[in-house]
Amino acid sequence: MIDEMVLEEKINQEVSAILPETIVSAKSFDWVDEECLAIIVKQPISDLQICGKSQLDWVKLACGKMPKVILDNFNENNILQELKPYATEKKYIIVLFGDTPLLQKNTVASALDYFSSRNLSAMKLPRGFVFSASYLLSADEIFAPVRKNIEPDQFLQVVRPEQISYAFDVISQRIKDYHKSNGVILLGENTIFIDADVEIETGVIVEPFNVIKGNSVIEEECYLKSGNIIVDTVVRKGTVVERKHLVEGKDI
Repeated sequence: MIDEMVLEEKINQEVSAILPETIVSAKSFDWVDEECLAIIVKQPISDLQICGKSQLDWVKLACGKMPKVILDNFNENNILQELKPYATEKKYIIVLFGDTPLLQKNTVASALDYFSSRNLSAMKLPRGFVFSASYLLSADEIFAPVRKNIEPDQFLQVVRPEQISYAFDVISQRIKDYHKSNGVILLGENTIFIDADVEIETGVIVEPFNVIKGNSVIEEECYLKSGNIIVDTVVRKGTVVERKHLVEGKDI
């Protein structure tokens, strides 16, 4: 009979050989929603629609569930005075701009986590800022803020035509990748367009040259053959659709 201690040691050695590095659980950013306030500054092009949402909406989504204040006017040269009225609401304040639609939630949370874990007072992001509320209340000027070049591509200011085109391609691909990860089959995906708020259930097959927009829902096991435009329409389970232009459930 094998000694239990010897067996356990043998198992541990095998596990150690297979997994030489310690496995660490994913970091939780739940505290961000409780301790942080997002100040989002509108920009002249904040209302530009990209894949069914405005640039401002994409920035708001990146802030998750944390409280948000949208400012129409903001003097970046007098930033401390602009932010002091909000310094009593939360422990940390992140300032973002409404023309950076490529921002993602994990990047915003990571920036705040970096800031808090190092007990910083002021930090300059590629396009934006993070401040501690206590610093905003006591400081007269920003002195040598830490600069953190976290995910600079996500802080891209989208203004010029080529930037808008690039942002559209990135966000469109993120949407398609999300649906593929949920079991949706996209054939010739470079010819398929899916808006941000579209719901597509598992097992749906989408052929090339399909456009799905608005609050459309494509239920499971549907087959969208080539040449459809579907807007604000629910396509029921198992339906085959080909060369249709459906708006609010009506074929036009």
